[in-house]
Amino acid sequence: MVHARVALFGAAGYSGVELLKLLALHPGVELVAAASDSQAGKPLSDLTGAGAGPGSFVRTDEALLIPADLALLAVPPDAAATLAPQLRAKGTKIIDLSHAFRAATGKTGEAVYGLTSLFADQIAGATIVANPGCYATCVITAVAPLVRHQLIERDVIVAAGSGVTGAGRTGEEAMSLGELHGNVRAYKVLRHQHVPEIEMALGRVASGSSSTTPRVILTTHLLPIARGIFATITVKLRRPVSSAELTDRLRADYADDPTIVVAATPEDVSLRKIVGTNQCHVGIAAVGDIAVVTAALDNLLKGAAGQAVENMNLVLGLPRMTGLTHLARHG
Repeated sequence: MVHARVALFGAAGYSGVELLKLLALHPGVELVAAASDSQAGKPLSDLTGAGAGPGSFVRTDEALLIPADLALLAVPPDAAATLAPQLRAKGTKIIDLSHAFRAATGKTGEAVYGLTSLFADQIAGATIVANPGCYATCVITAVAPLVRHQLIERDVIVAAGSGVTGAGRTGEEAMSLGELHGNVRAYKVLRHQHVPEIEMALGRVASGSSSTTPRVILTTHLLPIARGIFATITVKLRRPVSSAELTDRLRADYADDPTIVVAATPEDVSLRKIVGTNQCHVGIAAVGDIAVVTAALDNLLKGAAGQAVENMNLVLGLPRMTGLTHLARHG
């Protein structure tokens, strides 16, 4: 097994802590630096329990001096845009979990879009990978087969909700337990940053066919839970298709993907089944020319840290699911 040196920046955030736990159990990498300016000098176990083994957090400037084959950036986009050139100048490959490089994917010399279920061949050997957003992973996974097989009209209508960890660690009152308990509200209506990303990826799936690039109308909701994303997606079909036929289509497309579970019905998809896993569950039903797809994933695993490890594995030439098979499985 290849033993690559890996540095983690933003190691004290929600996704960073998940990465610490995953890297500690990964047989093919060695964690050489866990950077967090706010936690520098403190044991990793302060945030992970015993899950990350011995070691302490270091400052970002210290981590930059430690040789690494690959860096995972679990930091805000401005910080990622600053760190990336310094790391690339040293020949370090990068998996960025922010949206700093997602808009640059697909352009020569820029990042590769790291949705492993669809673009694994392009990710292998890449020098910088833009890890997809959590909402984007959920919606693209659910809709991509319908787009690929030219089954739907242009509009993809999405109502989706996320646990509060999706916003990262924050001291905002709106994210406090008192504000969230027993409450649901919409946010970033008609201006969510994941919409261009979703449309870009679905446009790539549609490329080469007569399909028009889908237009995504995404309404996101903040749920009174810690983690998980649940999406309900409505599309108009080009022709009437049965629920059974659509389910078979999704299962055929994802037959070889260990991270995608196609449920028997949309009602069989639930947050309880996916939290703690690196899976995305999808279910579909149709009546006439209208189809409804439900999809759910853990925003900190398949929507962030778990998929980042998948990308890391592909970049390093390791099997995609290395270091992830211990996670809970459902379905």
